Amino acid sequence: MEMTITLTMKEAPDIPIEADSITPSNFVGKTMAQIGELPVIQGNSTRPLSDFFDITGEKTEDVNETHIVVKGNLRKVKMIGKGMNGGTIKVEGDTGMYLGAEMIAGRIHVTGSVGAWAAAEMKGGNIQIEGDAGDCLCAGYRGTPEGMQGGRVYVAGNVGNEMASHMRKGFIAVKGNVGELCAARMRGGTIIIVGNVGDRLAVEATKGMIFVLGKIQRLLPTFNFSGVSEREFTGYYLRYLKDRRPDFVSEKISYTEKWIKFMGDLSEGEPRFEIYARESQNTHLRS
Repeated sequence: MEMTITLTMKEAPDIPIEADSITPSNFVGKTMAQIGELPVIQGNSTRPLSDFFDITGEKTEDVNETHIVVKGNLRKVKMIGKGMNGGTIKVEGDTGMYLGAEMIAGRIHVTGSVGAWAAAEMKGGNIQIEGDAGDCLCAGYRGTPEGMQGGRVYVAGNVGNEMASHMRKGFIAVKGNVGELCAARMRGGTIIIVGNVGDRLAVEATKGMIFVLGKIQRLLPTFNFSGVSEREFTGYYLRYLKDRRPDFVSEKISYTEKWIKFMGDLSEGEPRFEIYARESQNTHLRS
């Protein structure tokens, strides 16, 4: 039986807080008073969670039956669900950076938008974002070759720059537009972008697939044109997305629609990265 623990922010902090203690595994087996004693970092000080949130609910004994609801003005609250390994979190409204970073298992649902580095180096689990996501969604931290390594992320709004850099495995779907440097140095996994995507797509990428239903601004000259044809297997990926988020693909896309294929990035030696773009939206790529 799922048990709910609700955190209601008392007032928006003037200085951002790092609240990676907000995960089901940290809450399980604790009373509300003990949860309130969990540490939160603000500036150069450590303070108890109860300084910022009113905490209500019942003690839980199983991480997978622990459901956390976080409410209030959370724009300056970072790291909710960081390293999460089971259970569920619902964020009502917008929240700050590093949501679900390094997540291993469980589910996070955000009704609003999130800051930069959400799902950074994610290894597993499921994140649903109903608003926008900032830069570096599902990316690897600076200086590391490992980005997203598993799991699924869905964004109903737009995404900033550098999404999925260094991505190794996993699945990302974006209903809106995506900024520049998407999938830089990508090494595996699958991305579906329903909207448009910015410049320098998949620079230095060598493995994985991207499906773009909207417009690709331009492609690097190190990507080879590999023909235009009906591609039956694209229907599998679109059906997969429609089964899980039917609101993402509102128009009916014919199974006989033609897709442009590109292979690259040829500057990387033996590239096997595939880009599939709807021909009807990307005739400029053939000129």
